[in-house]
Parts: sequence; C-alpha cells; structure tokens
Amino acid sequence: MFKKIVNLGVSNSYDENLNRKIRLSNLIAIITIITMLGFIPVSIYFDVLGIQILNFLFLGTFLLHFYLHYLKHHNAAFYISCTYGVIYFTCGTVFYGLASNLQFFQLVMCLIAIVLFDKMAVLKTYLSLSVLSFFILVFYMKDRPGLIVLTDEMKKAQEIISIVNFSIFFFITIVFFIFFKQDNLNFQKAILHQKEIIEEQKKEMVDSINYAKRIQYAFMAHEKLLQRNLPEHFILFKPKDIVSGDFYWATKKNNAFYLAVCDSTGHGVPGAFMCLVNMSFLNEAISERSISAPNEILNHVRKQLVENLGGGNDGMDAILMKLENSDKGLKIEYAAANNEPVLIRDNKITVLPKDKMPVGKGEKTESFTLHTIDVQKGDTLYLLTDGIADQFGDPKGKKFRFKQLEEILLANHRLSLEQQKNMLEKSFNDWKGELEQVDDILLVGIKI
Repeated sequence: MFKKIVNLGVSNSYDENLNRKIRLSNLIAIITIITMLGFIPVSIYFDVLGIQILNFLFLGTFLLHFYLHYLKHHNAAFYISCTYGVIYFTCGTVFYGLASNLQFFQLVMCLIAIVLFDKMAVLKTYLSLSVLSFFILVFYMKDRPGLIVLTDEMKKAQEIISIVNFSIFFFITIVFFIFFKQDNLNFQKAILHQKEIIEEQKKEMVDSINYAKRIQYAFMAHEKLLQRNLPEHFILFKPKDIVSGDFYWATKKNNAFYLAVCDSTGHGVPGAFMCLVNMSFLNEAISERSISAPNEILNHVRKQLVENLGGGNDGMDAILMKLENSDKGLKIEYAAANNEPVLIRDNKITVLPKDKMPVGKGEKTESFTLHTIDVQKGDTLYLLTDGIADQFGDPKGKKFRFKQLEEILLANHRLSLEQQKNMLEKSFNDWKGELEQVDDILLVGIKI
C-alpha cells in the first residue's frame, strides 16, 4: 500500500527524473499527512481555531497534491504543496512563536523546491521569498511571544510539540537525503543498465555493418582482376564509415575491360545500399544486356534507377572507363557524370571533359557523352570522387578543393604509384587534422 501511494502518478512514459520528483513529493506528503493527523486532535483539544484551520488546510493541500498527481498535473502539485508549506510554517510560527521551531521547516521547503522545480525563474523567486520570510520572521519574532495566549497546560504541550517539531524537521531532512541518495543510486543503476543495453545493441549493429562491409567489398573489383587487366595502378580508398557510398567496380566483357569509379548518393549504410544497386545495374548493362559504349551503359543505369527508385534523386556521380588492347595499342573510352578524369602528360595536367548531370534523376535527360582518350606511354590517369576536395581542414577550416589536389598530383606524378598514394594520404590527413572526415574518399591512379 505504502509503495502504491509513493508511486502514485509515476509512469513508464515519463523520464526517470520526473518519476523521482513525483516519488519524493509523495513521500513528503505522506509524512505531512501523518503529522497533521497527530496535530489536528491537539488543536481541537485546546480549542485553538486558527491552528485548526491552518492544520486542516495543510492536510487538504496534501490530499489535493495526491489528486493532482493522479490527474497528471504534476507541476501544479509541486507548486501548491511548496507554496502552502511556506504559508503554513510562517503562520504557525506567528501563532506559536519561535520556540515551536516551525520556522526551520521553511528551509526544508527550500530544499524540496530545489529538487521539484524545473523552471529556474520560478525556483529563484520561491527561494528568495522563502529565505527572506524566514529571516524577517526570526527577526520580528525574536523578542515576541506567539499570538496565541498559552495556558500552563498548553505550554507543557507546546514544549512537547516543539520537540516533536524539531524531531520531525530532523527526520524529514534525513529521509529526504536518504531517499534522494537511494533514488539517485537506483537512477545510476538504471543508466548503467541502459548503457549496457545500448553498448550491446551497438556491438550487434557494428557486427552487422562489418558483415555488410564484407559483402560490399565482395562486389567491388578484386585486385587480381585489376592486376590482370589494368596497367600499373594504385587505389586510395577511405570510407567515411565502415561501409561506403563510393565504390570502384570492374568487369571484363569480350576483349574490353570496364572500370567504374563512382560516388553513390549518401554514405554509410544508405550509401552502401545505393552502391550495391548501382553495381547491379552496371553489371546488368554490360554482362546481361551486352551494352558496350560507356555512355550507353550510364544511360541504361540512369533509366533503371529512375524507373525502380521512383521520383527521388538517388543515383551516383561516375566515371566509367573502357579499355581495349588492339594492334594500334591501348584504346580508352569513357563517360563521366559530374566527376571528371585527370590526365598528366609531359608535366602538364589536363582535366578531361565531363557531363554536368548525375546518373539518376536530374534536370538534364540527354544522353551521356562518349569521350576517347588518346593515351601515350608515360601518361598518368586519375579517376576520383569529390571526397578529398570537399574535406574541411587547415587551421581556418577551409575545404581542400580540387585545385590543391591537382597541384599535389602534378608535383608528385613522377614518384612511384605507391609513393603517390602515401603522399596523397598524408596530405589528406595533415589537412584534416583532428576534424571529422566528411565524405567517402576514392582515387584511382593508372600509369600507362
């Protein structure tokens, strides 16, 4: 029964902080009601009308307090109980005098208000008025008796009541701190329990994403496939999260080798889903539909994305390159959606053409353009997404930008590809510093 009363108004839908306040206010109300049930008969016996009215109102206030909690008007219960508490103890001190020790309960009400009141303006007002009334009361009543003229019998009773009041004051203070400490311990245990649950859920989620990473990487271009069909090359690949929206994909069809360097919409798990969808449509276009021209492949992928994903802007920015060996040497064709290849030849850098539209729903619907690269021995090709260029860093928090990336590529293109990769990674990390990586990073370098 006691536990039910203490938890009256508590709800699982509330945060634990509010439930703690409700339980604490209910506990204090129970102590107050029990005390009033003892004091009211005494006031009736001595026929002290003012105290009778005060006690009955105080009893009624805390009964109303329970009713307000039952109706879920918790703040109203807190305000009414604390406000009438100050009124009661002020009037009680005026009636009985300082010898009753009732004035100290005003300080107890301040402690209770600190715990119960959320609004700082209300709390400051309450504390200011309570403390001010306490000192005014003590100063005013210092050399004055109470308003009630006490008989000898009442004086003897007052001595007992004074001791009882002080004992109740001490008891409430101790109970207040014991309850608060115990409830705080319970609260901490609940937090630790929730922390354990969250950590376990996080572990399960990370394990699932790591498994998804294995699946995603299985769909990407295998190094053995790249080594058999590409000239000397390197791949700088740094996902922002465990899985990536950026991807590199390759396949061989007849005598042609296709390499795609793409940036899917989003990053992390959503980006990885888009990555798989995009790779699936690329594979469908080349392996199943036998579409050979890179621009027509991107047209097909765009058509499938728009038809299957509805009206969203999901898709990818992409560079799709087709390499064919012939008697005349290596022939390279490509199509580029938003991202452009970079060519370095004879110590000069050239940003190759692109179409300013994504592979997906966009403002433009015309066919992607087919480009041919007349490569020469010693050329270096770079296929990249915008991850490095968009990274914030530097003491001023600026973007890395393509211009700086191009300067680094040009300055280091004579190094071995492994050294170039290390230099790019170092430049990126130095620029980023302690800031968070903002996007997936992918750059493929090919030495002709």
